[in-house]
Amino acid sequence: MNLRAEIIKNLGTLSDDAREGVLGYIRFIQEPEEVEPTEEEIAIIARGKEEIARGEVVGWRDIKRELNL
Repeated sequence: MNLRAEIIKNLGTLSDDAREGVLGYIRFIQEPEEVEPTEEEIAIIARGKEEIARGEVVGWRDIKRELNL
């Protein structure tokens, strides 16, 4: 069974309230709300960019290797 058919099949088992919730979620992911970062978040992002510019970063592959993942 493909994904679309699986979703449709499962929708039929939900209550009206649950289907309403699913519809709300679908609308949300189709047009996500624009969110402006806070001043604190902007400062954190700037600090991260400065750290990257100075080479103070660790690659994801390096972390995985260190943790033996």
